Amino acid sequence: MKVYRTCLLLFFLTIPLAGVHAQATRLAPTFKEAAALYSDENYAAAYEIAVPLATKGNVRAQIMLGEMYEFGRGREADITNALQWYEMAAAQDHQGAMFRLGMLNLTGKTGSPDPSKAREWFAKAAAAGHIQASNELGLLYYQGIGVPASPAEAAKHIRKAADAGLAQAQYNLGLLYVNGHGVDKDITTASIWFQKAAVQGLPEAALDYGLMVYGGDAGIRKDYKIGAQWLLVAADAGNAKAQMFIARILAAGRGMKKDLIEAAKYYTLAKQAGQADADLDVMMSNLSSLQLGDAERRARVFAEDIKKRRLNAAEGKTDRND
Repeated sequence: MKVYRTCLLLFFLTIPLAGVHAQATRLAPTFKEAAALYSDENYAAAYEIAVPLATKGNVRAQIMLGEMYEFGRGREADITNALQWYEMAAAQDHQGAMFRLGMLNLTGKTGSPDPSKAREWFAKAAAAGHIQASNELGLLYYQGIGVPASPAEAAKHIRKAADAGLAQAQYNLGLLYVNGHGVDKDITTASIWFQKAAVQGLPEAALDYGLMVYGGDAGIRKDYKIGAQWLLVAADAGNAKAQMFIARILAAGRGMKKDLIEAAKYYTLAKQAGQADADLDVMMSNLSSLQLGDAERRARVFAEDIKKRRLNAAEGKTDRND
């Protein structure tokens, strides 16, 4: 019985200690809490949690602080501070931080553009597996910015990103095949890469692939209906050239059911972006004021919708998890 009472006493003595430990653990700030606050745009609270974490070496917190200072989120924009936090994360081999440093140097946010330093950071990030960095590195070689121009070297880096599934790189590789730059000219192969990027929703790729299919370019099987559907994908994503082509298709009824009001809607949007077509101008002049009013109303609704979609797409983009 003595042993039992001793054990029982020890059991009760451990309860408050365990409770205190659990409470301390619960109150300890975590990056997960900071990330949730950041997503809710409660930047001030996120900052208070992120600073001690970043100071102790939490790489995701360092990236978060870099973003806050770069984009002025809850802090006054300060590129010097942004560079400091990004460089701390890059020192821990964080590929996203390396990419951000490359972009800051490329765009001149550091004070003046430094393509050579941008290339160095892109090369490091690409070697660590950052696919956007591979694409940007390829573009530097293609344009001869910060390095001697080399289409072959450009194709190598862009292909790496394309093979990894980056839509923009897939489209860029398709363009290289169209023009025979760094690779043998091959329209069929170009169309394959355009299609891959179009499937991911890249408007430029959907436009070019749609035109290839609609026109039956270089041995590609012509299909008005399929071509028109890809052009519609690009048009509905806000691509002005695609909107003009869709207006033509709807006005002619070739590949899509003829619809003059929808044609006028898309042409209105295209004209607002600087596109023009004499035949479509004639079509517009033959519409009644009621039809034109309906088309303009639809165009306004579309423009508001695309604006909201772009704002939503821009929110939450981050390199913290790369």
